[in-house]
Order: sequence, then structure tokens, then C-alpha cells
Amino acid sequence: MAKEQGEARPFREDGGSCIRTEARGRGMGASNFCEDVLAGRSEVYARTVEDLKERYGFDFVGLGLTAFLGAPLKWIYSAGATDERHHRIVLAPGHGIGGIVIKAGKPMLFTNIDAEIDPREYSSYPIVFAEDLHSFCALPLVKEGRVVGAILCAFRTVSDAHRASYKRFIADQKGRLADFDLVSSDFMDFERIAEEKRDDEVDSPLLVHSEVSRVIAAQEAERKRISRELHDGIAQELLGVSFVLKRLEPHLGDDAEARQLFAEANNDIDRILDELHNISVELRPSALDHLGFIPALRSQAAVFEKTYGAEIVFEGNLSRKRFDPALETQAYRICQEAVLNACKYSGADKVHVTLEDADGWLHATVVDHGCGFDVEHPEVKGSGCGLSGMRERARLIGATLTMASDGDGTVVTLVAPMKIAEGGAA
Repeated sequence: MAKEQGEARPFREDGGSCIRTEARGRGMGASNFCEDVLAGRSEVYARTVEDLKERYGFDFVGLGLTAFLGAPLKWIYSAGATDERHHRIVLAPGHGIGGIVIKAGKPMLFTNIDAEIDPREYSSYPIVFAEDLHSFCALPLVKEGRVVGAILCAFRTVSDAHRASYKRFIADQKGRLADFDLVSSDFMDFERIAEEKRDDEVDSPLLVHSEVSRVIAAQEAERKRISRELHDGIAQELLGVSFVLKRLEPHLGDDAEARQLFAEANNDIDRILDELHNISVELRPSALDHLGFIPALRSQAAVFEKTYGAEIVFEGNLSRKRFDPALETQAYRICQEAVLNACKYSGADKVHVTLEDADGWLHATVVDHGCGFDVEHPEVKGSGCGLSGMRERARLIGATLTMASDGDGTVVTLVAPMKIAEGGAA
């Protein structure tokens, strides 16, 4: 059966961030922060934003964090806020000030928003509306080599002195803020920001109503129907034939040839029933509907282990057993395809599946240390629809799907909102 490693994971207190210290190689540390930090209960971060506001005279300071790599940014810690609206802002990578900063990994600076930004673009920066900002500096925050958040220092007025305040703030930090590395060079300009935003909206829309999406939905319904027919129809008929054969056994007497044929017939029926069960599970496992996608994925992993010989190890902890039905279906299919590809094509002896959730987002990674492949121009194998189907399924639930692969192996990462409606965004 698919293996499960220990439940406990080591944590440490580091500047109040409770960051993970255990490295997992290519699939290291899915959660950027513990739940207390994401809930706004870090005294260190709360004190940091208050100190910045007082020391440099900023009107507003916000510290935004991401729960996972690829997860949206939320302004969790703030000083000088006019109300609580900014806490409700959720910025996907590439969207809004925080989303752009974490995606690009580079800082932004505007000393006069009205003069430097087209007013028609204001809606792209919700924090500007929420806090009536007219000048700001936003810098990426880095832990263990990856961008996990952003610090935003801003004024509600326009003044030539603001640029000097930002420069003094940056110089004083010397590349560190609390327990973060601070990125303060190679600032983005507006034209580049606007271009990247437009490209992101074209390439990775949050809401996609496509023909492929409708095909996927219809395919799932058909898979469910056929799976039920196989299990409740053909399989039950074969079981009936098996019972009839068993009733014949006492009438065979001592005829060795007849008993040999009887044994072969029984073995054939058992083999066919096993194959029907495997086909039914691959089409639409009943565990997916009755128990959720985690038991269904474990069941499928057990089949893959027997078929392909690779060991499949499950890691991580989830706060709940069941999720939104649309999320369960698409997350299961994406993970199923990723694990299948790893078993069939990577040549790896072991495949790691990590499942965790935090701050309302599900994080799933499938990691192998096999031969890797060209993500941009993959060699077509099988139907050739696996990777594109995975991406479309992710779009269906407003999720982010990333694939990284080289000679050391492959990492497939899914970050999905736990409260979704299929075909829509979070």
C-alpha cells in the first residue's frame, strides 16, 4: 500500500513567524508560516509595522504574507489603517501591488500616483482605494530564497520629500526587516508593471469559460456513469456466474480434467473482476464521492504501486477530511495525473505526495527525483492531453498549477482555494 510518513513536523519560533525548518528537497516547506502568523497574532510583525510608521512618518504601513508558494497575498499586519477593508483584499500573484511584487520579486515605487498611473488603472490596485494612498514603496520579503510576502510603506499625500523617506527607510534596513531578507534594488517601472499585468490576465485568467472546461465537466459525469455501470452491472453479473460455478463444484466428482477447468474458470472470473475494479476506480472511484479525494488518491496510489513498482509516499496534514465537491474532483484528477506521469515516465523509485492546507487554501505537491522533462515543449506520450488537461482543471477551480522539471526530477504544485464554485474564481 501507499506509505504514510510521520504526522509531526518540526517547527521553530523565528521572529514570531513559526516558519518550517525541515527541508524537503525539491518539495521543501509547503507552508510559509504557521496559522498564528497568518491569523495576525505575531507580536514581532505587528510591532514592526508600528515602528516603521512612527520612525519614518508614513501614513500607512502594511505587511502582506502568502500561505504557500503560489498562494495569494493578504495584508495581515498594518499600522495607520483607516478601517478594516484592507484585510479583505486578496491578491493573486500578478494582481494588485502585493501580487505584482511577489510574482516579479522586485520592488515598486510611486511618489505621485495621480501623475504616474492612469486613473483607469486604479482598480488594479485595491489598496490604493482602500487606504486612499497617493504615494507608496512596496518591497518583496524573502525567506529561504523565495518571496513570501511584501512590505508596503505609503503616504496619503504627495510631496517631494517622500522619495527621501523611502530611501532612508531602505538604507536603514540594510537588506533585513524582522526575520525577512528585504529586496530593495532593480525597481519596476509602470509601463513594465502594466504590461506584465496585461500578459497575466491573458495567460492566466482567474475565470475561464472554455469549451475544454465544458468537456471536462461532461467527461466527469460520463466517467461516473460508466464506473457505476461497471461496478453495479457487469461486475455483479460476473459475481452471479461465479456463484453458479461454485454450486457446480460438488457435481464434478473425481474428474481431474473437469476440476482443472473449473479452477481455471474461477481464476479467470477473479482476474476479470479485479480488472473491472481497477478500471472502475480509474474512471471514477466511489471513494471520491463517499470519502473524499484523499482516500480516493491513496486507493489509486496503491494500484499504481502494484502496476508500476514505484513507492508512493504521502506526507503532510490536512485540517479537514472533506472539501468542496468541485475542488475534490479536480484536485484528485490533477494529482492522479501527476502521480501517474511520475510512475510511468520519470524512472524514479519513489514519488512524494504532500497535502496541506492553511488560510483557506489547499496546497498539493507531487515530487519525483527522476529524469525530468521539458515543461515548455514536452514530448508527447500517450494521449498527449495530460498536462493541458491538468492546467484546464486548475483553471476550473481558480487554482494555480505550476510545473518545474530538470535533470534532478519534477515538482508539480497545485494551490487551490478551498471555498470555490466550479467554473469560477475564489
